[in-house]
Amino acid sequence: MRPSRFDKILEVCTSGPEGAPAKTIVAVGDSHMQQYLAALKPLAEKNGYRITFMLKGACPFSTTSDAMPGDPGCLAWNSAAQKEILALRPDAVLTLSTRDVRPGLTEQTPQGFIDQWKVLDRAGIPVMAIRDSPRPGFSPPACIDAHGAKAAECSVPRNKLLAEPPPYASRDIPGNVMLLDFSDYFCGRSLCRPVVGNVLVYMDDNHVTATFMTTLSPVLERAMITALGR
Repeated sequence: MRPSRFDKILEVCTSGPEGAPAKTIVAVGDSHMQQYLAALKPLAEKNGYRITFMLKGACPFSTTSDAMPGDPGCLAWNSAAQKEILALRPDAVLTLSTRDVRPGLTEQTPQGFIDQWKVLDRAGIPVMAIRDSPRPGFSPPACIDAHGAKAAECSVPRNKLLAEPPPYASRDIPGNVMLLDFSDYFCGRSLCRPVVGNVLVYMDDNHVTATFMTTLSPVLERAMITALGR
C-alpha cells in the first residue's frame, strides 16, 4: 500500500503479476466496492490482471460526497482518486453505478457518479459500473439465528428493493460506461433470500460475505472479459 502521489488522504494498494499485466484495473469506491475484492482476486490471478484498489468507507466514487453530503474528507478523497486514475490510465475502472438499495425503492444513481464517468470518458478510460447490492434493512445472520434460513421474515420481496428499470436507465450515461447488474444472483424472481446456493449472502445488515462474493467471481470474470476483450 502506498499514499497517492496527489494527496496523502488516498491510499493505493496494488496486486498482480510481477511482470507486465495483461490488463490493469482500478477498483474504486466505498465498502460496497470493497466487497468485490473477493470476486476480483481469483479472476485477476487467472487472467494476469493487475488490480489497483482505491477504497474509502462511506465514500462512493463521485464528484460529491453522497453518503455524507458535504463531507470534506470524502470530497478530498474523490478528487485525489480521480487524479490518480487519470495519471495511471488503466485499461478500465470498476466502480458502482447505484447506491442505497434499501426497502422502499430508495436506490439512486447520483449525478456525481455520472460526472466522474464523464471525466474518465474524456480521458478515454472505460468504466465498468456495477449495480449496488441490496440492503435488506435488518441483519440476515441474526434473523437466521432467531428464525432459520427459510423463515419468511428473513427474506425481502424483490420488488421492495429493486426497481425496474434501474435508476440509471433514465440517465444520460456516457459511452465509456458498461453497466453491470448482478441482481439476479442476489435475488430470485420474487424474493431476496439470506442464503443462496447454501452460502450465506450477508455478514451484517448490508455487507456481503466474502464467501458469497467468491461465488460471483466467474460471473464478474465473464463480464470483464466482454468489456476488456480478454
